[in-house]
Parts: sequence; structure tokens; C-alpha cells
Amino acid sequence: MAKLGFLYKFLIGICFVAAVSVKPAKPAPPDHWSYAERVHWKEHFSACGGEHQSPINLDFASAIAADFPSMMFYNYDQVLPEMLTNNGHTVMMSVKSQSNEDVPFITEGGLTDPYKFFQLHFHWGRDALSGSEHTINGQPYPAELHIVHYNTKYGNFSEAVAHPDGLAVLGIMIELQARDNIAFRHLERFDDILNPDSDKKSALTYPVPLSDLLPDRTGTFYRYNGSLTTPGCNEDVIWTVFDTPIAISQRQLDIFKRLIDSEGQQMEGNFRPVQELHDRVVYYRSEVSYKAL
Repeated sequence: MAKLGFLYKFLIGICFVAAVSVKPAKPAPPDHWSYAERVHWKEHFSACGGEHQSPINLDFASAIAADFPSMMFYNYDQVLPEMLTNNGHTVMMSVKSQSNEDVPFITEGGLTDPYKFFQLHFHWGRDALSGSEHTINGQPYPAELHIVHYNTKYGNFSEAVAHPDGLAVLGIMIELQARDNIAFRHLERFDDILNPDSDKKSALTYPVPLSDLLPDRTGTFYRYNGSLTTPGCNEDVIWTVFDTPIAISQRQLDIFKRLIDSEGQQMEGNFRPVQELHDRVVYYRSEVSYKAL
């Protein structure tokens, strides 16, 4: 009995030491996120609580005039194999190029390096009153197109995203018009990607050159330093937001809402509200004033 008592105390001691020695592991940030929980993003992705976040309101009256040269769009007129993906948060389009030389890229316009096209995607609302991420003079638009590029000096997107000058994103406001936008008729082939699957890609039967998605005027734009508008909210984006919108029909906007998001719900309202400007400066490049120099 004495031996059994000693063994019992010994086992209790081991359990006590184990209990006080093993600390619970700190939970890792979840890979999953949703727009319904966007106010809590910073709790899991610390950068989302930073002071250089996007989107913002772009106010003409307080913007600083800039004499940037015209932005140059190379290979934007190329027709390349294009693929659509529903990643559970938006519909994304990427290109598959046979040659590194024909991938679209942008230069100039105040950018110090060439930035190569990576993907484009959209944000839209539940109705026509809101949906864009940026606002211009306090006005939201029904939707917004983002054309994402990475700095070529970093070799690829994954490497570039770790640097303050890693990404350059073109923000294009989308308004409504009575007639269809012809370019979007080719983009709206969502039947094969209604449900979210990042690995499933649907090839476009009729690829669209990126130039068809640009506004009529690319010489006037806002410029500021900000972040990705989705987790992890990396503050590594040079934003160029054109003040001239493109237009699609209500029918075409409604097609986006047929998509299903990562929560199994109708995909709508997939935009982040405007963030505080803090100490940042917003520049405005006017095509008229630049030509007058």
C-alpha cells in the first residue's frame, strides 16, 4: 500500500508540472475572412489596423496638384488567353501568356519602375447607391474595378507584396448606363464559376484587351500610398484612381450578384469602407494643367 501511495503522489506531481509548464499556443491568424466581419479584420490581421490603409475618400479640394508625366500602358492592347476565378470574395481575371515580353505593364505617371499586370477584380454593392471602395468627393459608385500590377524589380507578386513599393493598382470607378458595355459582355461568362473555388479557372471564349476596360481619360487621376483592401491589408500599394468612370448596364451589374461567396451567400457588398487618411498626402494629376506646362 505504501508503494501504491508513493506512485499515486508521483503521478499527481507529473500532471501538475505538465499543467503549469505547457502554455496554450497562440492561435494563428485564420486564413478565412469575410466582409461581414470586416470590423474585426485587424484582430486577426494586424496590418488592417494600420494608418496607411485603403480605400479612402479622394477629395479634389484638398489634393495637391502634381505634374506627373502621362502614364504609359504597354501591351494593354494585346489579346491574351484570359481566365476567370471565383475566389469566394470576388471574381478575378488573370492572363496566361506564352512569352514574358507580351504581358501588359505600366510605367511613368509618377511611377519609378515598370509594374507588370498580375490580375484584375471587382467590388460591388447590394444596390446602385454604393459598391465602390474609394469615393470621390464623398461620392460612391455602384462598383469599382482594380487592375493589380507588381514591381518588376522584385520578380513576382509574392516577393513584391513584402515591399512598400511592391504593387501599383489602378482603381476605376464603374457607373450605370442604359446600354450594355460590349467589353463586359465577354467578361460576364460566370456559369462555370458561380461557386467559389480558387483552383477552378474558366477560360474566356473571347478575351478582352485591358485597354477596353480603361476609362476614356487616363490623364487625370488621384495618387496616394495605401494598402490592399482585403486581408492581410499590406501597406505596399501605390494607388492610381482615375476620376473618369467607365459604365456598365444594370443587367450586367446584376450578373455579378449571381456569384456565391465563401459563406455560401449571394456575393454582394464585397467592398471595404473608406479608411482614415492620417498623415498621407493625396496628389491629383490634371491632364489639362500638365499640357499647359
